[in-house]
Amino acid sequence: MKRLLQTSLLLLAVLLPATAMAYDFEVDGVYYISDLWDDFAIVCDQGEDGDHYSGNVTIPASVTIGDTTYPVTKINAYAFSNCDGLTEVTIPASVTEIGDHAFENCTALSALELPAKLTEIGSAAFEGCTAITRVNIPAGVTEIKIWAFQNCTSLTDVYCYIADPAQLELGFHVFYLEDENYSSRTLHVPAGSAAAYKNSDWSEYFGNIVEM
Repeated sequence: MKRLLQTSLLLLAVLLPATAMAYDFEVDGVYYISDLWDDFAIVCDQGEDGDHYSGNVTIPASVTIGDTTYPVTKINAYAFSNCDGLTEVTIPASVTEIGDHAFENCTALSALELPAKLTEIGSAAFEGCTAITRVNIPAGVTEIKIWAFQNCTSLTDVYCYIADPAQLELGFHVFYLEDENYSSRTLHVPAGSAAAYKNSDWSEYFGNIVEM
């Protein structure tokens, strides 16, 4: 029994630092982990709560720690989730991926511009962001996963720069609203692509589809 207790305490001592320190380094109030090969940095949360970001947050294109400069290429899963004091986030052009639930339930987030090099938007990445009114989908995005913008109740305009909707994998209930009233929503698409979008899964979530 005594040996079992000692083993349990030793295991707890090993595990505690891992759960208390979920990031590798912090620069100007933004927390990061590095990839396995230290090639790039990923924005993450501070720890288990994930509720420390507030106000206007600017993510830099790169961060320098000691002699190493890391390009910032990804926003990690849950990085900003449930940060109900977050009002604006500036995402640099270097970011290509936004992880699952990254901004879920950021209810005060109203200003959002997705970077041109973005290729993937994770599951429920912006679910429940009830203050967002406008979203841009860059031309290079190839996948928007399930529930990405679900229940964004103030969202009225989506500007999608993808010429052919068939080039993108659109997940289940990406722009879903519980009341299923999409009459006030407008999807803005590239010239010559309105017909293709009207015949795609996108049309389910927008009362109007117009060309830019």
